Parts: sequence; C-alpha cells; structure tokens
Amino acid sequence: MIKRSHNVPLLRTKFGVWMLLAVASLCSCHRPNSNGSASSRVPPRNLQAKYDGIDISSHQGYIDWAKVSSDKDIRFVYIKATEGATYRSPHYAHNLAQARRYGLLVGSYHYLTSTSSIDEQFENFSKFALKPVQDLIPMLDVEVRGHWSRSQLIDSVDKFCELVEHHYGVQPMIYSTMGFYNKNLTPHFNKHHLYIGRYSNSEPEINWEGEFTIWQYSETGIIPGIDAYVDLCRFRKDGWLDDILLTQP
Repeated sequence: MIKRSHNVPLLRTKFGVWMLLAVASLCSCHRPNSNGSASSRVPPRNLQAKYDGIDISSHQGYIDWAKVSSDKDIRFVYIKATEGATYRSPHYAHNLAQARRYGLLVGSYHYLTSTSSIDEQFENFSKFALKPVQDLIPMLDVEVRGHWSRSQLIDSVDKFCELVEHHYGVQPMIYSTMGFYNKNLTPHFNKHHLYIGRYSNSEPEINWEGEFTIWQYSETGIIPGIDAYVDLCRFRKDGWLDDILLTQP
C-alpha cells in the first residue's frame, strides 16, 4: 500500500518557489534521451526481471539514487508529490531530480482525500508536480472514501481526472488496491491505466472485464540505496513503459 503521510504545510516562501524552479531546470538538463523520439527514451524490457519499477514517498526517507540505479531491473519510479490540499512531500524535489539524473523514467502521484475540494487538491498537485519534468503520466492514488459515498467518490475522481487531462494533456493512471478498486471504482474507470496493489503470487483481477497496467505485488521490497521497505511493481505481460509515457510538446 502506498503510504499516507503526516500533514506538512505548503512551501509558501520565495525560497521554496525558487527551489522548485531550480529542480525543473536541473531535471530538464538530465532528461533521458530528451531529444529523441518517445520510443527511443524507453529502455527495452527484460522479460527475466522480477520487477520493472518502484513507487516511493517520504516514508522511505533519504534515497541514494546512484545505488538504486545500479539495479538494472528498475526502469521507472512513481514518486509521491502531494496529498489533499496542503501536503507536499519534503523529499519530492530531491527524489525527482536524482532519479531522472540517473536515467530512470519518473512519474508523480497525488493521494486523494475527502477533506478538501478537488479544485484545491489539483491546484496543490499541478503547482508542485511541474509538467515539463514529468516522464510518465500522472497518477491518482485512491485508497479511502472518507466521508464520500461511492457515487461521490466516483464524481470526485472523475473531476480530478478531467483537470489532469486539461493541464497535462493525458488522463491519469489510477492507483488502488484490488479490493478497494473492485468495490468502489469498477467499472467506471476500467478504461484508465490501472496501477493495482495485490500482495500475492496471483495477478490482480479487475471486475467487469477490467485490466491492470501495473501490478504492485510487494510492499516489502529491499533495494540497495533505500533504507526502508519499498513497493515493487511489474507491468502486465503485454504492457510496457511506452504505454504510460508523457509525451512532451
């Protein structure tokens, strides 16, 4: 399960804004194969790999990305950027810049809550997860209903997805656990790319003929350079990174 974070206020100082702009500049310089075609930026798939990527949050603390990148099975990483209307991960800027510096394709995700409006939550995410430095489509983490009914949750996810498409030019991938998704979100979002948590030897099963894109199959992965357990993820057999690449204009 992707870890929920404690409340941390927005970076509102001029220094905070400057830091994010500096990170954007640094990341653009290190963008993997940024002058090539979309397909040239995607590494070939290793069919023998146990996993294809990881997802992280501030729960993992400081990460040594030089060591992480030495694991050639890791080709992508999703990094938690925001939660609700006010939380911004204090490790996000470092992780984003360093992961991309060492050649990993990177995407960012937002943890949805029912405690603030969708407009406020999207503003928090879009102003922190800057579009020019994203390699992969954004992801929306939906794990709790809070005080929303099922229909209110679906309406809220729909609205967030519409805002993402308008701003980033693509529909977001949706993360959830298999049980929560099948109970609360299927079949409405079955056409989205789905990043599904199921800690089992069996692949996720999505109701109503749904299909996952990425399977988060373990939350206890051990990766050199990360001093905490990490989520391990793999693509379905007929999928790969070019399916979720965020093409830049």
